[in-house]
Amino acid sequence: MKICVYGISKNEQLFVKRWAESAKDADLILLADTGSTDDTCKIAAECGVDLHHICITPWRFDHARNVSLALIPRDIDVCISLDVDEVLEEGWREEIERLWEVGKTTRLRYQFYWGHGKQFQHEKIHGRHGYFWKHPCHEVPVLDGRVTEVSAHTDKLLVSHYPDDTKSRGQYLDLLKLSVEEDPYCPRNAWYYARELYYYRRWDEAIERINKYLAMPNSLWKAERSYAMRVMSECYNAKGDKQAAEEWLHKAAVEDPSARESWIALADLMGNQHRWEESFAYATKALSITHRVYVYTSDPNAWGYRPYDLAAIAAYRLGLFDIAIKHGKTALELAPDDERLRDNLDWYLGKK
Repeated sequence: MKICVYGISKNEQLFVKRWAESAKDADLILLADTGSTDDTCKIAAECGVDLHHICITPWRFDHARNVSLALIPRDIDVCISLDVDEVLEEGWREEIERLWEVGKTTRLRYQFYWGHGKQFQHEKIHGRHGYFWKHPCHEVPVLDGRVTEVSAHTDKLLVSHYPDDTKSRGQYLDLLKLSVEEDPYCPRNAWYYARELYYYRRWDEAIERINKYLAMPNSLWKAERSYAMRVMSECYNAKGDKQAAEEWLHKAAVEDPSARESWIALADLMGNQHRWEESFAYATKALSITHRVYVYTSDPNAWGYRPYDLAAIAAYRLGLFDIAIKHGKTALELAPDDERLRDNLDWYLGKK
């Protein structure tokens, strides 16, 4: 089995050595540089990377990745698309070799750590033949219609992402708008464009685009739809429309009742309005959900101290002191350095 790790780069001198070292067990490490002006290329060459210089203009991510994919030799069996701010985890090659059947398997789905506590399934490990990249931004490898996909799956964490939060994502908005124009029936593009507008605090435009996404007949993934409804609530809340914000959180909870995030958001909203019975009920509902699903729409905070904190505050306000103490202790155990949680527990215990 021959494995190639490939990626694209521009001014990644801080990460390229780490990237290459994590991929050292690959048969080929290939990097298509798109115009670095720092030491990215020098460091990559020193690490033994197969370095190529390419030009993509006007810029779009899928074209760059397709060029880098085209540079991979035909006799490679497995291609791993790895961004330069990502690393392969220890034992990655052994896991691929265990699952991949040469001549049969075409894609591997695996666990991916995105950063900031988020982990979900990813699918950027694919066969050399039959795939191409699609979408100007948030691009994905898609299958040529003449090839039948045969997937393998692992729950093992194979790739971790350590993003540079100082990097601008200013080009994303225009590229996502282009994605929607090119493929107006794709719910994935529609949602990512709406979310980007929300990131830019363009509330009215985000609301319009979220509504369009939710109305699409092929917008069917409940977890993502519920996430979109929570973002819709935040847009209305930012506009000062508390009633609409509450209504959309209820819709989000109904859309995907198995997601803690909507119930926690409702508990928080009710608490801010001193509606303690409802806040306690929603926080308790969130805590009753014990099965965690690792998808990109989930918030790691939903599985930390937050639901216990909300339940404890509401219980204390309702005079349910034993319950407040119980949840307050759990919240502090999950975030032992949080002085507010420690101070709150003193109140529940009657020390203040």
